[in-house]
Amino acid sequence: MRSLLISAALAAGLVGTPASAAAERGLPPVLQPTAENLFPEGVAWDPTRQSLLVGSLTQPARISAVGRTGVATTVVSDPDLAVFAGLKVDTVRGRIVAAVGNPNIPGSSFLAVYDLATGAREQLVDLSGEGHAANDVALDPAGNAYVTDTGAGAVYKVDVSGRVSTLSNDPRLGSGLGANGIVWHPRGYLVVANYTTGRLYRLSGGHLTELWQPSPLVGADGMVLRRDGTLVVVTNALAGLPGSSAAVHELALTSQAAIPMRTTPWRDPAPTTAAETPYGVYVLDGRIDEFLVGGSATDFVLRRL
Repeated sequence: MRSLLISAALAAGLVGTPASAAAERGLPPVLQPTAENLFPEGVAWDPTRQSLLVGSLTQPARISAVGRTGVATTVVSDPDLAVFAGLKVDTVRGRIVAAVGNPNIPGSSFLAVYDLATGAREQLVDLSGEGHAANDVALDPAGNAYVTDTGAGAVYKVDVSGRVSTLSNDPRLGSGLGANGIVWHPRGYLVVANYTTGRLYRLSGGHLTELWQPSPLVGADGMVLRRDGTLVVVTNALAGLPGSSAAVHELALTSQAAIPMRTTPWRDPAPTTAAETPYGVYVLDGRIDEFLVGGSATDFVLRRL
């Protein structure tokens, strides 16, 4: 079966190629901005600034831009919110969309929307409920946002007007730390990761289907779907789950399977997610390992895959 699926992926043009030498003329391979206890968990590419945007797990919730110089500049500061987790940039509509979720603070699960140019808040969509924690977000071409709720094991759709509907609350997304990374596929479906089980799922029309994998990616956190069709999954051992490790996995994606192509053990101890740029995929380590034990940090790392 595996050989047939690999052949299908190759035929569909889904197997990726390394970043071109042109990447050397863009962002440097490693960015390590100085930032006192920012602890970013999410990252997105902002073409308008030619910068990576990162969130924060400390108040006030902030979104910062990091460009070629490696300096973190505040774009959004929202004292009303606790954290910014997953981020996406909607250049068509000039928006930043951010998942806001902390299961330890009741009523603190939202989708926040900000003006891309000014950082002014445009929307705050309530996704709260007992144990709910919005984690990551994906966008489709129409501007609909799809938000994973790690605490509730759910996936929500939020349209551009802020109307919320539940696409899935399947028990397979709710074991332990459940639904986490999410990406929109141009063929019209979503791919969702369960952090605890390491299983990947296709979500289409409200139906959740497990993708075939030779082995689960335990600790699967953020994901990015590269323009060449390769699915990049970042795993970590932040929850101490058996079989989890800090690594970046590249997979050929079909409608039925996620086929391993390459796994890169990650030199930074606590990677959480990644973003594709014109200069390659950059993986974020926001020093979350220190955050979870009540420690401090003076910087964070964005490293090119």
